Amino acid sequence: MNIENTFSVVTSASEQQDDISALREAFAIKTFHYIDIAREERLAGIVARWPLLTELASVVAEQQR
Repeated sequence: MNIENTFSVVTSASEQQDDISALREAFAIKTFHYIDIAREERLAGIVARWPLLTELASVVAEQQR
C-alpha cells in the first residue's frame, strides 16, 4: 500500500513569505515587521565561517553612503 505524504516538513522561503502576506491581508495589518530568526542565525553562522563576507559587506555599505 502506497500512501503519499501530503505535508512537507521543509518549507521554502517563498512559502513562508506567502504565509506572512496572507496574515497581513487577513488581519489588515499595515505595519508588520517580521524577523526570520532562523534565517538570521544561519546568516550569523555563515559570516562566522567566512570573515571576508563581513569585510565585503562593510565596503558595500560605505559605497552606498
